[in-house]
Amino acid sequence: MERETDGPIEEQILAAARIMANVLAESLLHQKAEHVSLPQFRVLDMVQNLTGKPSEIARMLGVSPPAVSFLLDKLEEKGLLRRVFSTKDRRRVELELTREGEELVRGVNAYRRRRLGRILAGMEEGERGRLLHSLRAFNQSYLALKQKEA
Repeated sequence: MERETDGPIEEQILAAARIMANVLAESLLHQKAEHVSLPQFRVLDMVQNLTGKPSEIARMLGVSPPAVSFLLDKLEEKGLLRRVFSTKDRRRVELELTREGEELVRGVNAYRRRRLGRILAGMEEGERGRLLHSLRAFNQSYLALKQKEA
């Protein structure tokens, strides 16, 4: 029987993605944020670190604007995010985190970094260096693909 640690690179990435989802779920529970789903947290993290534009979030997630709007409604109801009309164009809405939303993202990501640090500590220094190099290339390839798809 083939184990999850065997197999082609795509399977290894899927296994790593499952681990990363588990680390995020653990982090949400640690921050007592079980009321926030993984997709909702992903939106909060994007607003804090990437963009405050709903259309860009929809594009990056590969979902429809109504699907993002649904997530935004839920996050607003929870007091973690607010929609603000653009000062430049009143037809445009920008997103910003509330104080509670900022604290949540900061706390969850701090816990994630500590947890990942413990995982990485179990690897040899050379393995960590190769992983860092490979992750940079992987991230750049993903971003280039998203640019082409835009």
